[in-house]
Amino acid sequence: MLIMKNQDVNPLDENFQPKDPTKTFDRYVMELGSSHYDKVGNKSRITSWMYDHDKKMWLVIRESGHREYHSKESHFESWTKIDLKNLLRAPYHNSDPNRRGRGWVFHSKLKKEVKNDFPNMKYAKSFVKKNRGFRDPYTRKTINTVIWPLTHKEKVILAAPKFPKGVLKNFKFLAYDPKIGEAVIVTEESAYRLAVTLDLISFHEEDIKVLNENQIRTNEQYKVCAKSWTSVVVNVIGSRLYVHATPLFGGSEAGGTWS
Repeated sequence: MLIMKNQDVNPLDENFQPKDPTKTFDRYVMELGSSHYDKVGNKSRITSWMYDHDKKMWLVIRESGHREYHSKESHFESWTKIDLKNLLRAPYHNSDPNRRGRGWVFHSKLKKEVKNDFPNMKYAKSFVKKNRGFRDPYTRKTINTVIWPLTHKEKVILAAPKFPKGVLKNFKFLAYDPKIGEAVIVTEESAYRLAVTLDLISFHEEDIKVLNENQIRTNEQYKVCAKSWTSVVVNVIGSRLYVHATPLFGGSEAGGTWS
């Protein structure tokens, strides 16, 4: 996992100005490794999906733990009809109460397309490849393999904006929400939802240490998933990836890693 200084990740973010020296260290980005990004796409069941208003991206969460990020509607045109139908069946989350934003518009569009068998939306098709020379030992027929098309997704995602110093001064508890795979931090004044572990680097040292001193709440069956968040908290502190008074990284090749 590579943490880098800011760059123009999503041109659809109207508030982001690439190569603005005053914003160079405002936010960091994460380059997804091979375990998070693959050409064909992960085919495990979709547990939920959402539209992240901060990152201006759709986030698809799969049963295997894979998370896929899509900044453009056209990314979904690289999915097959079956995949798109499965996406629509999965729980959808969107924090926009007016249901008018970009995320809801696409969700409504997908509903109509699925209902009418995709009259307007493009989609990809899988195909069958015959493995000549390989036969089923029982039927003696040539073994066929289904080939899935390449899927488009983001390779780089934006971290959350910096949280104010002391934001967790009146900390109450940290919990893991298994429905959408998010961490929820509750204080006396507010509640914060973190979609990805990368967002933990947006806290100041004193606040990330508050999280380190408290256990994360979750159901027993999701204990392993919840532990992935607390493990990153430890790594952020150990690697000093939290927000500093002065920029942590410098130079055009600035970056840091954790495993």
